[in-house]
Amino acid sequence: MKGFMIKGFLIFLAVILGYRMRYRLLNMALGQSFIRRFVVGSAMSFPGMRSKMMDELI
Repeated sequence: MKGFMIKGFLIFLAVILGYRMRYRLLNMALGQSFIRRFVVGSAMSFPGMRSKMMDELI
């Protein structure tokens, strides 16, 4: 029972810290080139997203 409470508390603490530092974690993840390519490629696969992005650049 005590081990379960400690694991639960550690998971809770990790979730809270992850939420509070979500933008820092996101910037770190997107700093990796392969993850950035995957995210951008996935976003561009949505219908109409590519044309919308290109219209905003012009």
